[in-house]
Amino acid sequence: MATAGKVIKCKAAVAWEAGKPLSIEEVEVAPPQAMEVRLKILYTALCHTDVYFWEAKGQTPVFPRIFGHEAGGIVESVGEGVTELSPGDHVLPVFTGECGDCRHCLSEESNLCDLLRINTDRGAMIGDGQTRFTARGGQPVYHFLGTSTFSEYTVVHVGCVAKIHPAAPLDKDLARL
Repeated sequence: MATAGKVIKCKAAVAWEAGKPLSIEEVEVAPPQAMEVRLKILYTALCHTDVYFWEAKGQTPVFPRIFGHEAGGIVESVGEGVTELSPGDHVLPVFTGECGDCRHCLSEESNLCDLLRINTDRGAMIGDGQTRFTARGGQPVYHFLGTSTFSEYTVVHVGCVAKIHPAAPLDKDLARL
């Protein structure tokens, strides 16, 4: 794709501070680094978890931030070392990822990955500790649950992506079909 390896601009719903209305902003999305993929989000949904953390109830808030963790989309580009996904693949970002190598991922009894375990305070990528989003003159915008699907494009660790059949409808709650 023409945008692979390049910073792209898109719209995202940015939470600048707790409890304040989300703001539709133009953000820059960096290309994926090693073991990361950049996704084009086609459909996303609001979950109570997003609202809870946007309101900053009972936790240390991390702002500005792009929320969202339930979505469907396609792979736009892949970073170094990603072999299981290709541009154009239909995918679902998942906030409970699996590295495939740790003791939990190799266990038949647990999927609580040591590397990709849910961490609501982590607002950056695991590989280098940096965010892939910037807005308003280069200000970092933080990730949420490793997915940040309230953006037209997002970058996630490859272990937080489930490839699905291309005929599967991305705009449906499959649990209700």
